Amino acid sequence: MLARKTWSRKIRFCLNSCVLLAGLTATASAEPMHMTGQEIYELFKGNTVHGEWAGKEYWSYFGPDGWTTYKTKDAPLQTGRWSTNPTQYCSIWGDAPQACYDILKDGWTLIWVTRDGNHYTSTLLQGNQTPHD
Repeated sequence: MLARKTWSRKIRFCLNSCVLLAGLTATASAEPMHMTGQEIYELFKGNTVHGEWAGKEYWSYFGPDGWTTYKTKDAPLQTGRWSTNPTQYCSIWGDAPQACYDILKDGWTLIWVTRDGNHYTSTLLQGNQTPHD
């Protein structure tokens, strides 16, 4: 009888492990999630993203008051305004017109999708982590 209980536990353990592994695999291979404007706002406000855009490493901080900063290596800090619409992140830098981007979230990776379909990845950093020269 004891051998039967032990065997039954081993089978349950194996089945549970298979179900857990299948769930993790499905999660890891899932498509990136398209974020809403509200989700973008809640994630970005008071935080920094760090990534590479067109071959340049950058940091961008998003103040809860709508101000944003953008910093690349060996360049001065730039300031602009940021906001969201129902489906996108939007920003204005200097005299340039407003630019809006779809934001996808894939685990800890954020994917910025430009109007012409280019994808740029970044990661979220907690707080203001823009480097100061």
